[in-house]
Amino acid sequence: MFKTSLFTVALMTTAFISSNALQAKTFDPFTNPPKVISQAVKDVYAGVKFNYLDRADRVMIVKDLLSTVELEYALLPLKAKRVNLDFAKLKEDALNTEMMADVFIINAEDRKSDEARDRIANLQAQGNMDFLDRMQALVAKFQDTHFSLQEKIARPFIYNGVRLMRVDGKIVVASLDKKFLGMVGKLSDTDFSGISIGDEVTAIDGVAVEAKIKGLKNYLGGSSDEFIDYGAVRALTLRNFKYEKKNYMKISFANGAVLKLPIFANDSLAQSPRVDALTFFKKYNIPSDSSAIGIAFDKTTGKWTDSTSLNFSGYSILQLKENLKGVTEYLDDTNGPAIRTGYYINKGKTYAVMQLLTFYTKNVHTATAENPFLDAIRAFAVDAKENSLPVILDLRFNGGGNGNYPAAVLSIFTEADKKYGANTSGFRLTPYMRGLEETQNYQRVNGEDQSFGLTYDDLRDMMTTALDQGKEYSPMFTMSGPIVADAKVKGFDQKMAVLITANCISACDMTAFLFKNSKRAQIIGTHSNGTGAGFRSSDKLNTEWSDPLRVFSSTIPNFLFGRPGADPMQAVFGDSSVEDLCSENQPTMADVNYSISLTDLTKNNLGWLQKAAQVLEDK
Repeated sequence: MFKTSLFTVALMTTAFISSNALQAKTFDPFTNPPKVISQAVKDVYAGVKFNYLDRADRVMIVKDLLSTVELEYALLPLKAKRVNLDFAKLKEDALNTEMMADVFIINAEDRKSDEARDRIANLQAQGNMDFLDRMQALVAKFQDTHFSLQEKIARPFIYNGVRLMRVDGKIVVASLDKKFLGMVGKLSDTDFSGISIGDEVTAIDGVAVEAKIKGLKNYLGGSSDEFIDYGAVRALTLRNFKYEKKNYMKISFANGAVLKLPIFANDSLAQSPRVDALTFFKKYNIPSDSSAIGIAFDKTTGKWTDSTSLNFSGYSILQLKENLKGVTEYLDDTNGPAIRTGYYINKGKTYAVMQLLTFYTKNVHTATAENPFLDAIRAFAVDAKENSLPVILDLRFNGGGNGNYPAAVLSIFTEADKKYGANTSGFRLTPYMRGLEETQNYQRVNGEDQSFGLTYDDLRDMMTTALDQGKEYSPMFTMSGPIVADAKVKGFDQKMAVLITANCISACDMTAFLFKNSKRAQIIGTHSNGTGAGFRSSDKLNTEWSDPLRVFSSTIPNFLFGRPGADPMQAVFGDSSVEDLCSENQPTMADVNYSISLTDLTKNNLGWLQKAAQVLEDK
């Protein structure tokens, strides 16, 4: 079975040929590709030791992704205005890059040589890694936290036992795995015990740390720069892209110390092995934690098992509880942390504190009981109401989830006599969304028993009008009426502070801008993430993309969400409402600016609590 390629490459006595050798000839790679007589048949076995993505594969993947983006991505027209995205140029540049990139293919004769096979395998591993990096950088240009690529067989992470964060504008050590560093120290005959939480890092491998961060940002998507910066700082010592072509990292500290830390590749037994990445690691002698320190053979069961798990000590948002009394912890449907509540006592005054860590769960449970997610929040609000306690609501690291929760959360904390505007939605009028909405809105019997908000008839008519007028987007709209006090809590009028950072994403973004719009609470921090598009699917249609070769997958954001309109009673907004209301790349800004401090780093987020207490007392 032969596979057609845009280029047929002749391989004679050499084991490989680079596309750079072809660039000496003048040609248009799209309309007049060079015609070279082949002595080696390119087929699915072009990879020597693993699946190798050659030029035809790469171009096909890029074309397929960008065609899907053009057809389905809800934000595409808006991104031209929000982040100056020139999609036509991005597409042209991406395809040109793949046409010009190096290609390494071995011929049949050289397949018999172990030396040639090893040499080509190393080149092909590097080629695959470079392509995966380019694809990550391509998607990062959309500057959308919700739009990312997942490798179906993920690359391992490289790391060195140190985690860094930006604190007070500086890059500092935030957490350490001391046991791991002790093992690494024995392997490398180096003492790493002098590294301490809070130590400032000034350079990595002789390059100023801010310059390293700037380079890594090119590979990280996000709806706000703060979120991208957070990821880039993390990626300094922990990432699965842009691998180092060496097995160590030199970290320079402000105190004058320079330490050479070995780099390890995380290779858990639970993870499917990515052979091209492992080939890359072998070339540069980057040890696997499994082979070096993490795998043990259990003689009882006769199986290999992971014997070492990372155990970092230092900063964690979850450690806020160390400053609280009467802590209750709720786990989500997957037994991960979902809600934590407790009481913060400062200068003789008590504050009710709730951390909302996710909106992805339907239920939460403790060791003794299970409750619907919203009921746990209601119970907290009722307790604070009955005891006349001001509330600190912590949304700093909430990755979002159910889009119905944000309005419900504000409702729980809404005063008895107030009405607030609800979050809005909108559509880019793509074939996908038209098919989805027409299926969902079709009614065999006219009429609905609905006394508020939009009916399905209204929604269908609104979309039909926009289509008839040749609009790219529907108007923004809200399907429900205004947000009023929760029927069970029956009004909540205690003072509130809401803590946010750029790691407050998606449904958490919604929660932040609903509180901002209502002025129900003082918002403390920097800003929310700035997402403004999400995902709508049905049992027949979904928004997941996968390339023809099954290398990548992605979920393409296909509908818009945004801030309330000026009138809480209004259901459909104007022609410019997408530009006015969609929150993508427009984070909710804090009322009171605060960023993580050294106090938070060393005292379990205490600075955040102190700032919230101060703001509540000054209000």
